[in-house]
Amino acid sequence: MPSLLDEFTSRRESGQSLGRSLKNAMFQAQSNLLGIDDEEREGGFKLWKVHMRGRSDDDPVDWWFASMAIPILAATLGPLANVLSIGALVTFWRLDLRDPTDPNNTVAQLVATPIRDPRWCYWINVCSLITGFAGNFFLLLNFTNRIRYIISLPMTIMLWIISCGILIGDLAAMHVYNRPVAPFETYSGGFWFAISAASFYFLLASILIINLLGYIRGHYPQYFDLTEDQRTLIIQTMFYFIWLAGGAGIYARLEGWQFIDSLYYCNVTILTIGFGDLYPTRTVTRALLIPFSLGGIIMLGLVVSSIYRSVQELGEKKVTRSHFEHQRQLTEGRTVATSFELQRREVEEEMARERAMAKQAARPSSRSPATALQYQATMNSVTSTDRTLTRTNTLGKTSTIGSRMKKENKFKLLRDGKERFEEMRKVQQKAKLWKNSWRLSMSLSLFTIFWCVGAVAFWQAEKGTTGQNYWETVYFCWVAIISIGYGDFSPKTGAGRCFFLIWSIIAVPSITMLASDLTSTVVSAFNTWSSTLADFTILPKEGIWTALVEKHPWLSLGLAKATREWQSKHNELRNRVEILEGMLKEKENSETESSAGGSKLKSEPAESLPSPVDQNRPDASALVRQLALAIRHTAHDCTLDKSRRYRYEDWTEFTRLIRFSLAKGDSGGMENEEDEGLVHWDWLGEDSPMMGEQTESEFVLDRLCESLVRYLKRNPPDEGFVRSVRSIGEEGLRLRTQGMEEDAKADIQEKVKAPMKPLVEEDHE
Repeated sequence: MPSLLDEFTSRRESGQSLGRSLKNAMFQAQSNLLGIDDEEREGGFKLWKVHMRGRSDDDPVDWWFASMAIPILAATLGPLANVLSIGALVTFWRLDLRDPTDPNNTVAQLVATPIRDPRWCYWINVCSLITGFAGNFFLLLNFTNRIRYIISLPMTIMLWIISCGILIGDLAAMHVYNRPVAPFETYSGGFWFAISAASFYFLLASILIINLLGYIRGHYPQYFDLTEDQRTLIIQTMFYFIWLAGGAGIYARLEGWQFIDSLYYCNVTILTIGFGDLYPTRTVTRALLIPFSLGGIIMLGLVVSSIYRSVQELGEKKVTRSHFEHQRQLTEGRTVATSFELQRREVEEEMARERAMAKQAARPSSRSPATALQYQATMNSVTSTDRTLTRTNTLGKTSTIGSRMKKENKFKLLRDGKERFEEMRKVQQKAKLWKNSWRLSMSLSLFTIFWCVGAVAFWQAEKGTTGQNYWETVYFCWVAIISIGYGDFSPKTGAGRCFFLIWSIIAVPSITMLASDLTSTVVSAFNTWSSTLADFTILPKEGIWTALVEKHPWLSLGLAKATREWQSKHNELRNRVEILEGMLKEKENSETESSAGGSKLKSEPAESLPSPVDQNRPDASALVRQLALAIRHTAHDCTLDKSRRYRYEDWTEFTRLIRFSLAKGDSGGMENEEDEGLVHWDWLGEDSPMMGEQTESEFVLDRLCESLVRYLKRNPPDEGFVRSVRSIGEEGLRLRTQGMEEDAKADIQEKVKAPMKPLVEEDHE
C-alpha cells in the first residue's frame, strides 16, 4: 500500500487534485505525519529536576550565561557592595539643615551638620558589613577552588541575604524610631549608601541563586570554568576598589571631609572628570594626588580592558558562534547535490506546508466556520498553484505559516565542492557582518540606557536642591560619561553623589566598548572609503583606473572594446607564428634523427617509454618537498596580524598535500581519526575549516603537520641513513664541544700571559 508521501508525490506529478480522502488522512494523521511527538509534550520545564554533576564532568554546558556571566558579575560587583557598606557605616545617616547664623533658614546638604546615630544603628551596620565581607570571601575561595562549590556558593548566598536583611532592618528601624524631622532635617548620603549596599547584596544573591539552580538541574558541573582574562578581571576589580576606598580614607583624614565625599572626589579624579566642586587644599594632599591619580588611572584602564575582553570573549564563544552555527545548519539543510534530491526535497517541503496548515486548523481555538473555510480554500488552492505559476496564492494574505515556510526554505543545487566552498564563504561573510552589527547595536543600546536612565535618576535626586530639569541632567550625564566635566553642573545631594559613584563606575566601560565597536565598524568603513577616494584623487595608485575600466567597460566609451579586439588579433597572429616555427623545428629534428640512425627507438619496447600521465604526476619525494614549503608558508601566515583567507585553488593544493600520505585504499575516511588526524571534511558540515575556532592558517598548518607525520610513519628512513645522520650529529656535537674547550683554554692562557700592571704609587707628601 503506498504511503501518504508517495500518493502526494504521484498526484502532484500527474497534476491531479488531492481529493477529499487524502486531505482528511493528512488532517487526521497527527501523531506520525504531522510531527507531533509525545515525548516533546511531556518534556516541559520541571523545577524539581535534580541532576548534580561532578567536578570531572565534561558534558556540554547549555546555560552559558548562568554558568559564566553570573559568577563574573557577582565577583566584580561584590567589592563595590562592600565599599558602599563601609560608606554607610562610617557616615551619619541624618543631617541638620539649620543655618547656624539664622536658625529659621536652611543650608545645602554639603555644608549641613551631621546628626549622631544611635549606638544600636551603628552595631547593626557593623554586623551587616562583616557578613557582607564574609560572603565575598567565600566567593573568592570558590573561584580559587579552596572550598567546594556546593559549600562555598550557598554560604555566599546565605551571608549576602543575611547582610541585606540586616541593612533593611536597620533602615526600617531608623525610619520608624529616629526619622528626620522635615524641613530642617533630612537623610544624608550614608543613608542612601546603605540602601544601595542592601540592593546590591540582594541582587547578587539572587543571580547566584540562578547559578546554583542551574547546577542542581545539571546544566553545568560544580566549578567555574573561567579563562585567564576573566580571572584577571576579578583580581583587578578587587584591587581597584581597595585603591579607591583606601585613597578615600586617606583624603578624608587629611582634608577633614566625610568618607562618602572623599570617595566621590577620588572617583571623579580617577575618571578624569574633574567637576571642581571638591579639590585638595593642602600641600600634602596635592602631592599625594600625583601617585594616587596615576595608579588609579592605570588600574581603571586595566579593569576596563579586562571587561571588554571578557565581554567580547563571551559574545564570541556563545552568541556569535551560535548564530554562525545556526546559519550553517540552515544553509546545509537547503542545499542538495543532485536534481533528484532537489525534486524530493521540494515535495517534502510541500507536504510540510500542508501539515503546518493542518496543525493550525486542528487547534481547538481555530475550529470556527471562518477557519474551516480558510483551511478548505488553502487545500483546494494547492493544485491550482502548482499548475499555474502566475496565479496568486489564496493564502498569501491570510496564512502566515505557509508563506513563511515557503519563503525560508528555498533549496539550492550545489553539485561540486567549489560551489559548496563559495556558499560557505557567503555564510561566513554574513555571519561576520551580523557580528559587527550585533556588537555595535548592543554597545550602543547599553550606552543609551545608561545615559538616559542616569539622567532620570539625577533629575529626581537633584531637582529639590538645584532645580535642574530633565534635559539639563541629560546634558550633565553626557558631559560626565565622556569625561569632559565642565563643572557647571555637579551632584549636590547625598543621594546624587551615591548614585553618581555607582553609575560612573559602570557607565565608563560602556563608552569604551562603544568606541571600540565604532572603530571596528563605522571607522573602518570610513577609512576604507577615504583610502579608495585617495587612490583615485590626491594619491593616485598605479593601475587603479585601468582596473576600474576593466571592471566597468562602459566607462571607456568604446575604447576598451577596440583595444580588446586589437589584442585578440595580435595574440592570434602570434600563436600562428609560434605554431609554424614549432612545425619547422619538428621537421628538422625528425630529418636529423632519421639520418643518425633513429631506428634504434623502434627496437626499444613500448613499456620503457613513460606515459604523459606518469610524467605529469609528481612522485612522493616531490610532494614531500612541496609539503615542507607549504608548512613554511602557512607558518608565516600564522604570524600575520590579520588572519588570511585562502582561495579555493589554494585549498585544493593543500588538500592534495594533506591526503597524499594516506594509506593505499583509504579513500572514504580514516578508521582512527584521533591518531591519523582530520583528513576529509565537508565545506558546509560541522567539521568545516571555516567553522573551527582556529584561523584557516592554523588549521592548514595542523593538517599539513599531521600529513608529514603520517608519511614518516608509513615511510620510515633506512637504517643506514639514520646511522649516518646520527653519526654526523654526534661528530658535530663533539667538534663543537672541543672547539668550546679550546676557546676556554685560549682565554685562560691569554689572561696568564698578560703583563701585570704596576701599582699606582701613593703620594705620601
